[in-house]
Amino acid sequence: MTGKYSRYFKLPKDPLFRLLVVNGAAGLGIAALVLGGIFAANIGNLRELVLAADDPFLPVIMLAFGLIITLVSVVMGSAIMLLGDKPREGGGGGKREALRFTAELTPIAVTAAGPGAHKNHN
Repeated sequence: MTGKYSRYFKLPKDPLFRLLVVNGAAGLGIAALVLGGIFAANIGNLRELVLAADDPFLPVIMLAFGLIITLVSVVMGSAIMLLGDKPREGGGGGKREALRFTAELTPIAVTAAGPGAHKNHN
């Protein structure tokens, strides 16, 4: 990372940790935008409810915590799942063929007991 902020914030050298840090920060930003949008749009009259509360910071912190956990996890998880999506140039590993399902599906006859077949006869 070059620029005027590089001396304040250094990304990890390991590519996986760098991926997680960058996508975690993106998820944090998205969570902040969603939280601000919820209060700006006053969804479910939430802004008035929070402002009328005795301690308005507690519901905001709880909502922010839930959004951060959810959205950071989604962004980081989708980044990890997309790692093998693009073919890479260079060495490493052999070619894998896609699994193909070639068997024909055939129905199986199943007999069902009529009503009252499972009653206890004690």
